[in-house]
Amino acid sequence: MLHSINMLRTFSCFGIALYHIMEFVYAHSDTVKVSVSAGPGFHLFIAISGFILVFIARPGDTPVNFMMKRAIRIVPLYWLITTIALAMSLARPWLFQKADTSLSSIVSSYLFLPHYDLGGHIQPILFVGWTLGFIMFFYLLFSLSLLAPRRLQFPTVIVLTLGIIGASRLLPPGAYRTFYGSPILLEFAMGCVVGLSLQLPALQAFIRRFPMWPVALLGLVGFFIAAQYQLSDWGKIAIFAPSSTLILIACAGQDLFRTPLKSDIMLMGGKISYGVFLIHPLLVTPFGVVIFKMTSNDWLATILMIMTILPVTSLLAYLSFRYFETPAAIWLRGALRLSKTRTMPAGSVKPGIGPSAV
Repeated sequence: MLHSINMLRTFSCFGIALYHIMEFVYAHSDTVKVSVSAGPGFHLFIAISGFILVFIARPGDTPVNFMMKRAIRIVPLYWLITTIALAMSLARPWLFQKADTSLSSIVSSYLFLPHYDLGGHIQPILFVGWTLGFIMFFYLLFSLSLLAPRRLQFPTVIVLTLGIIGASRLLPPGAYRTFYGSPILLEFAMGCVVGLSLQLPALQAFIRRFPMWPVALLGLVGFFIAAQYQLSDWGKIAIFAPSSTLILIACAGQDLFRTPLKSDIMLMGGKISYGVFLIHPLLVTPFGVVIFKMTSNDWLATILMIMTILPVTSLLAYLSFRYFETPAAIWLRGALRLSKTRTMPAGSVKPGIGPSAV
């Protein structure tokens, strides 16, 4: 089990939730001015998604088989929470003020297709779902790469990623051109490269010889510097991607080749992180409105929001993981006759050090 990766997943998703809480606070308060950046959490989330693919791909996987297994993990909860968000938007439009509830928007939201919301942003009805649009598209590219000979699969997915970014320039201006031309796709590929690099004997020897905390510290410093600037998409990737790489290598290297940083809390945090990511947008506005009406002190309201939304989100995410996500995945795997994903890396890492797929 990649305990440190679970730790990163936990911090990244809760960091994103905290950012959205503070966004609500900034919109309703003139006195609370604490800066919180979603950048580190978001970029780590993307890099981890690419990294994990290296460890769950297995010999004999076909594009359809692999894509179906990934869809089983992503789609059911996203569709459920999107349906709840849609119902909330129709019943109380102020809960999701920028959500476009037209038929085309609803269809695009469920199918992970890019489209503009009422605020002019490329976001589905459940606004955090724009990240899943990138994730599902990269899963598709990764699945297609499985058609190539085994030694060429990962180079193929990198070439496909670069090709899509370049080819998007041929599309007319609009959501599709902007979305699929985003350099964010490169961070998924970077995560794959990190997974591959950890199979190199030279890097393994380096990790075994030297502690990983200075490498992680360098990554954190990079995140701190990056969060201080407003940069273009390519500028953000140029700063955040190297920082994510350092932290990812440090944490995965610690788990695979040194003493794992075990923590039952972080293990559970990693399991419920996807639920935390999707569920918290449902709570921020209703909780925020009620709490700000209850108190005239904006700082107290901010503290109360954090102290209520994060624990309630965690509880709902745990219930979702235990009573919805896991049973749904087991049932769908059986119904679709999908074999269980093996947990060894796709490369030649020695038996006994492979992580469980998380």
